Amino acid sequence: MSVDSRRVAAVSRPGLAYVAGAPFDPPNPVYEAVEAMFRRLGLDAGRAGTPEWNPLGDLIAPGDRVVVKPNLVSSKNLHQKITGEKLEASSTHGSLLRPLLDYALKAAGPRGQVRVIDSPVEGCEIEKVAGPLGIYAVIDHLRSKGHDVAFVDLRYFRMAPMFALDDVRRLGRSWNLGLLVRRRLPGDPRGYRTVDLGTGSFFAGDATPFGKLRFHRSHYETPVAHHSLYRNEYSIPQTLLDADVVINTPKLKTHKKTGVTLALKGVIGLTNEKYWLPHFTEGDPSVGGDEYDRPQAPGDVIENKLSRYPLPGDHSLVARAPRLDAPPKVLDGSWEGNQTLWRTVLDLNRVLFFADREGKVRGTPQRRYLTLVDGIVAGEGEGPLGATPVRAGLLVGGFDPALVDVVAARAMGYDPMLIPMIREALGGALLPSGEIAGLERVLDGPEPARAFKPPRSWPSLLPRT
Repeated sequence: MSVDSRRVAAVSRPGLAYVAGAPFDPPNPVYEAVEAMFRRLGLDAGRAGTPEWNPLGDLIAPGDRVVVKPNLVSSKNLHQKITGEKLEASSTHGSLLRPLLDYALKAAGPRGQVRVIDSPVEGCEIEKVAGPLGIYAVIDHLRSKGHDVAFVDLRYFRMAPMFALDDVRRLGRSWNLGLLVRRRLPGDPRGYRTVDLGTGSFFAGDATPFGKLRFHRSHYETPVAHHSLYRNEYSIPQTLLDADVVINTPKLKTHKKTGVTLALKGVIGLTNEKYWLPHFTEGDPSVGGDEYDRPQAPGDVIENKLSRYPLPGDHSLVARAPRLDAPPKVLDGSWEGNQTLWRTVLDLNRVLFFADREGKVRGTPQRRYLTLVDGIVAGEGEGPLGATPVRAGLLVGGFDPALVDVVAARAMGYDPMLIPMIREALGGALLPSGEIAGLERVLDGPEPARAFKPPRSWPSLLPRT
């Protein structure tokens, strides 16, 4: 088995839309676009166009354990419900998963196993995301044919909303009052393991303010116990560590904390302990932080705390009344000054590639990898949850997530070197193939021409005039 990790393919199909009618049997335009991606990546080139073509056989051996990681986020963004095309712009569609699952099952054979896995944000009511997008229907269909495929929600709990006021719009505000109640979930049937990157972490170094690394308000200081000069640990589901092959299917969209969310950022959904993850550094730049872009007034501090106030039992109180016409505020590191979250993202990528089944970090990759960034319906503006849908008709795929993100960011009209998450993964910092000088871009279709609007808090990504 061999692939060219320097090759990145872009399949551009203006007007391409997701297919209606699960389980999305072929032939259909999305299925054919994924097959075009495989061909452009040179997979099983000698048999392309024949019934024997087995493109993922270049990655997957008979009997392998394969995990497919969709990008599933939420059906709600604060007071805004995410449905229809907005949901398609934020989470992976079942018609894109269908060809990936079909070819993964073909390559793995009857002794193999395919699992669709994700650990979405704690408040995600996953049935309102995976259901409408046809993911459950695809998996049920394939299981009915005798295939060993299943969906696994890697979370062992979620936060269930119980609201007395839920987006009640009066006096120019959205009134929200209620509780987020912690509910147990089955979690990963194989359990979890702690992986310590130690001094191999992107946080390693005397300049890191470990005592000020923070998560959001519900678990503000929880990351501190898991990150220090010599310890940087992450909780990883055993189903991922046991995998021989990972297929990552992130969305093409903007992100207020990292600029974009593509292949690299997508691995946030591969850890069950989100509270351990540093998302920002406490305070504003005047005190060495990147939580805010400027000092906060007392009223802002109170409003921020009440938007998610921790209660005993790991429940939370929500009391919010944001103005409907107010521009997004910079909080929780949601701006281009965030120098924290990209390190977390690259640490998780390092775990994905280099942690073995026992959670020990090795010097060579421990599993094979393919990523396919889904921009059929993409997102611009205040992403990831508040993104405006863009019908881009675009897929970008390859074997090195840093190089794939370079091509995808350029397709959005951005300079990837202005995005720390991408820039710092290059030059061999993550994988030896991640040298931008060796990148081979292959295009199938017309050159993408849409310039995506960046988040307002990322003015550096605006086109230069």
